[in-house]
Amino acid sequence: RRQAHLCVLASNCDEPTYVKLVEALCAEHQINLIKVDDNKKLGEWVGLCKIDREGKPRKVVGCSCVVVK
Repeated sequence: RRQAHLCVLASNCDEPTYVKLVEALCAEHQINLIKVDDNKKLGEWVGLCKIDREGKPRKVVGCSCVVVK
């Protein structure tokens, strides 16, 4: 639908065809692509974790790709 403004992709995604697909779609539709080195870090950024009493993330779930509309 070409509504995305930004795509963030984890470089350590274990599915190389998925990485190729996301990169190709971003290039085709002129969507900005940012790569981060760790999928756990990306999961933490988007809130896929629990925050403990000290404010530290716990039980972080990995995330391969995030898109901002």
